Amino acid sequence: MPTLQPITSRRAIQEYHRFRHAIYSTSGQRGFLSSAVGIDVDEFDRNALHFGWYEGGRLVGCVRLIDPVKGPFALHCFKDLPGPVGLDLGHALLREARDRGYRVCEVGRLCLAPDHRSPAQVRSFVLAIIAAAHRHGRDHCLFSCDRPHAAFWRRMGFRQVPGLEAYANPRASRPTCLMQGHYHQLLALHRTELQRLGLAQLLRPAA
Repeated sequence: MPTLQPITSRRAIQEYHRFRHAIYSTSGQRGFLSSAVGIDVDEFDRNALHFGWYEGGRLVGCVRLIDPVKGPFALHCFKDLPGPVGLDLGHALLREARDRGYRVCEVGRLCLAPDHRSPAQVRSFVLAIIAAAHRHGRDHCLFSCDRPHAAFWRRMGFRQVPGLEAYANPRASRPTCLMQGHYHQLLALHRTELQRLGLAQLLRPAA
């Protein structure tokens, strides 16, 4: 089974950005690419943790966890929220989580190699992300997805944000949905499976 590892070396980072571009450029997400020259880098990368899903040394998946930034769009997914009302709702969710003492991140740039997209592999990938996010101190997440994929995320324990269940997104090929999840709840929901997959060691030690 692949393992999810932080990407830190310069060589691995370059491979990761090329992998992101290769996956997005052949999908309905190509509108999100920052460049057409074979590498995907944007202004949120410097404020994110980057992870690669490796199998036998081969990069077969990746994800980034973005910490909120200062500015009109605290998270990448906020750039596409529908108008001032949608953006206000997004920032209100962020403030609410912070007021509760939660460290919030955006889960983004989820990419999988075409030969690693079976339902079981996708589920294992998401569980590895949940474990890694918790291990690295994140408590709560927000992210956007294509509306048809929302059912999968609900099955995994994430929730759709009321009022942002299906909004037009000029960069996406289908309507977009804003999702959120709380890692402590997700861990409780999936603890048995995390242990079975050998991911329990990635969990944050109890305080």
